[in-house]
Amino acid sequence: MHEAGARTYGEFLANRDARRVRLRSEGDGFDFYPERRHLEAEFDAIWAAQAACNPALLTDAVRDRLRRIIFFQRPLKAPKVGGCAFFNEEPRLPKAHPLFQERRVYEEVNQLEITRAGAPSRKLTLDQRDKIILKLKSAKTATFSGLAKLLQLADGESFDKATENRTGLVGDEIFTAFSDKKCFGDRWAHFDPGAQWSIIDTVAEEEDPVRLRDWLMATHGVTVDQAEAIGRVRLPEGHGRLGETASRLILAQLKSGSKDGHPLTYCEAVEAALGKSRSDLRTGEIRDQLPYYGEILTREIPPGSLDPNDDDEIRWGKITNPTVHIGLNQLRRLMNAIIKAHGRPDEIVVELARELKLSEKKKAERNRRIGANTRAAEARSKKLLESGQPDTGANRALLKLWEDLSPNNPLDRCCPFCGHHIEQMALFSGETEIEHIIPFSRCLDDSAANKVVAHRSCKQEKGNKTPWEAWGHTERWAIIAEQVLRLHKSKQWRFALDAMERLGQQGDFIARQLTDTQYLSRMVGTYLSSLYPDTAGVHVIPGHMTAMLRRLWDLNELLPDHNYVENPHSGAPKNRLDHRHHAIDAAVVGVTTRSLLKDISKAAERAERQDLDQLFIDLPTPWETFREDLHESLARVVVSHKAEHGRKGVPAKGKDVTAARLHNDTAYGLTGLASDSGLPIVVHRVPLLSLKPDDLSNPIRIPDAALQRALREATDGKSGKDFQAALAGFSRSDPVFKGIRHVRVREALKVIPIRDASGHAFKAYKGDANARYDVWRMPDGKWISRWKDRDGASRSSIVSMFEAHQTGQPAQRPHPAAKRVLSLRQNDLVAVEPQGQPRKIMRVVKFSSGGEITFAEHQEAGPLKARHTTSPDIDPFKYFYSSAGGLQKASARQIRIDELGRIFDPGPR
Repeated sequence: MHEAGARTYGEFLANRDARRVRLRSEGDGFDFYPERRHLEAEFDAIWAAQAACNPALLTDAVRDRLRRIIFFQRPLKAPKVGGCAFFNEEPRLPKAHPLFQERRVYEEVNQLEITRAGAPSRKLTLDQRDKIILKLKSAKTATFSGLAKLLQLADGESFDKATENRTGLVGDEIFTAFSDKKCFGDRWAHFDPGAQWSIIDTVAEEEDPVRLRDWLMATHGVTVDQAEAIGRVRLPEGHGRLGETASRLILAQLKSGSKDGHPLTYCEAVEAALGKSRSDLRTGEIRDQLPYYGEILTREIPPGSLDPNDDDEIRWGKITNPTVHIGLNQLRRLMNAIIKAHGRPDEIVVELARELKLSEKKKAERNRRIGANTRAAEARSKKLLESGQPDTGANRALLKLWEDLSPNNPLDRCCPFCGHHIEQMALFSGETEIEHIIPFSRCLDDSAANKVVAHRSCKQEKGNKTPWEAWGHTERWAIIAEQVLRLHKSKQWRFALDAMERLGQQGDFIARQLTDTQYLSRMVGTYLSSLYPDTAGVHVIPGHMTAMLRRLWDLNELLPDHNYVENPHSGAPKNRLDHRHHAIDAAVVGVTTRSLLKDISKAAERAERQDLDQLFIDLPTPWETFREDLHESLARVVVSHKAEHGRKGVPAKGKDVTAARLHNDTAYGLTGLASDSGLPIVVHRVPLLSLKPDDLSNPIRIPDAALQRALREATDGKSGKDFQAALAGFSRSDPVFKGIRHVRVREALKVIPIRDASGHAFKAYKGDANARYDVWRMPDGKWISRWKDRDGASRSSIVSMFEAHQTGQPAQRPHPAAKRVLSLRQNDLVAVEPQGQPRKIMRVVKFSSGGEITFAEHQEAGPLKARHTTSPDIDPFKYFYSSAGGLQKASARQIRIDELGRIFDPGPR
């Protein structure tokens, strides 16, 4: 466990600097990261040795108390297993359950068909099916070529499932493993199902190999070698979609059911066993309105409590993807409003984000890509098994991230934050962890493009910063820049100085997540079908076809400024900088008939190059004035935005929530001193290399007078790069402060004090964001947002996020008789009539503590900040700025838009 000469982990850490120098000279740069069990064993050993010297003081009670303080960890809450797809009150079976394995094998084999080029495929006979089942009971896998020999198929005959990406079938993993002669052998087949599951469950749950071995020997009479082999069996992880009842009923039909002498497929077995389609869980009820989506999509979400006394989200569960959750709830509001006003639609069409039928060339390219990914995943599985690690999806993903560090050369797979090599085994030793390049809390991006494998120590040092924020101004950046060049381009930009700015230009979290429209549209189709007794009421059309019709009918040119949109392809581009492009899509979807979709789909299948625009160049519009009518409608469309109003009223017990972050992450120490401006002087730590010459000349900036004096002497007369180099040299060589990386500094800052139970403020945080912009009308009729109080101090009606969440604190008024005329939050809509112009609908983008508020017209989309700073020749968009007085002159008033697009405008004041 330890290096030579180190008897405890403490000694090991004490010598770590010398050890690092030695290891790096030898081409290694690893630190050792012990597991919890190592430290627990060391504690027990130390206690046992010292307790003998003073047994009266070092008692067992003291040992247990200290051990709990040091090592106590709350047990992780076991994830709740979802409900059965057909019987929701019954939990799903684990994939390690023999019943699941048997049903899976029969399902896959019954689905097989024998194919031959130029001839129709034919189903298996019951006898052929049974031969394959018997083979899969005794083998972990069976190749399709081997199964063809088993059935004595003719030359040229194969199976429909055989492709370059899939070469065989997986056998009954549980039966094959436990009936191995090293485990139970032939005895396993004679155990009743209850005994089999008891053994499997114990193998899965018992963490102590000695207790497991003793239990197996005492309960089932196996030898020591057999018990140890049983304990090493790798069980499939996860759960299926069916519970025990449904599995037994469906398996019985898969085994004994037949149709024209052929085994039943899974769909046929479900219908025979349960009287319903596998994909149609409707009861035949025609709903008057959409219920909460969780009541319908039980197969797609984690299970709820099913307690009628709970609210909908707790009772039925919720989809974990926040975008889909919000989208489905918004859809419910929209559809129920439509039904209330106009009745249930005769038909609903959903645009599905999917391609049309692929050409043979495209299919071949897709299959090659799938094949390469499949082979790479199989190679990772083999690596994991050879290294003794579980072959799980998480471990395969971890291995892929490690390979991404340098796809072509394993010797160049280094930590991107320190440049030291990472061996494959380091992935599972605790030395490394997966790190988000841009912190997840700041971007909510959990994709592989935002992840790397890094040393745990580097991850801890990076903290809640981007790589540039952590090391951009340090000597380490040259090492990081070299490593970044080996990464994929999708990861490289996240290391840059402007990573956070570029992230903002790509849209906020909601906008980025909405790109996953295929999953959302599939959920929408299933959800909406609950309004109809069968599937005929809802159908989908592919988004690729919608784009083609937009271009074909010149609909992309209907929006203003469409010619400013960059277009790498021929034809008029889709203007995604105007939210109303969604209305154009909706219009196209609404006029698309099933027959038109069928014609286009057939043409796409025939077209080798998929030049659909040319194929349908003469396709007529739905009616003669369709384009003109749509243009007029678009001019009347007002885009509704989801305003950031946060919670309303007092939340239910146990559900206290906030609208956003209340403060920054950095904790500030309170010194008890006040600045000339009246602001408190706080203390916090900053990187040494972030200091400026003025910091060293300010007598109160650095509390440690000796450190400040030493820094001033080391940097005397230097500035710019020379100053930075002097600081770096000071950290490396100063005899007293060698190795220093951070410095405690003081500054005057407006902060939020955090108090203990007695009311004593022990630390503080800086506020993170503003919640709202209030505008007050004074007794003389003037609108203001800033004023001076009786003491002459400047006050603002900007309410911070922290202040907005405090209870029992009335709003600050500039005058006892002042009346609040506007209270605007981000994304609120305002109607203005500047200088007698026609009414404009504006959206609140942001507001500053200086009293200025920023607007954009309701339809404007895209990276607004970047668009605003772009030349008008490239993009004419500009922000609209105003103050409280400007809003008064423009007759500003807050408006509301309901689900049906109706505008509620109180009119000018």
